[in-house]
Amino acid sequence: MNDITIEAAQQALVRLLAIADRLDARNRQAAQDIEAAVSAMRQGVERLDRSGDQFAQQALQRVSADVQQSIAQGVDQAAGRLQCQLQQSAHSAQLAAKAMLEQRKGLSAARRALVWSGTLALLVGVLLAVAGAAWVAHRSMQDVAQAHFSDDILRATRSGAITRCGDALCARVGKHPKRYDKAGDYVLLDE
Repeated sequence: MNDITIEAAQQALVRLLAIADRLDARNRQAAQDIEAAVSAMRQGVERLDRSGDQFAQQALQRVSADVQQSIAQGVDQAAGRLQCQLQQSAHSAQLAAKAMLEQRKGLSAARRALVWSGTLALLVGVLLAVAGAAWVAHRSMQDVAQAHFSDDILRATRSGAITRCGDALCARVGKHPKRYDKAGDYVLLDE
């Protein structure tokens, strides 16, 4: 009967080790997936930054070229007052282009913040997964230790080292009992 209990405990321990191995493999895969996602996000942000810079520069050049052309035509077609209005329009267009450039910079900063927030969220998720796996492994080890203690009690009961004496439990300690701790509070059972 003891062989069956030990064998059952050994099988339970093997199952727990297999579960721990699977959890470890899943954690490693999740970490690799997160690294790949972070790398893809960074590449996307870099492409967006380059495209945004090119767009802003092209828009600024085009607006400047259009404004200069408009001013030249206005000078040729009209006198003083019309030229003043064209210059005001050019100034407004340049301010609008500068505002677009500032907005693009703000959007780039927001994108970077979003990437970092996403990375942080993924990292927190990985940490939670690892902590959960560690807790499951710790709890499993406690269950295994409890099973061993129960086996020891069963073995002591079968051998007669622990039995009932009326309504109380008795322990066989022998004629010269051996003490266990420094204070002598515990006595080792005869088996």
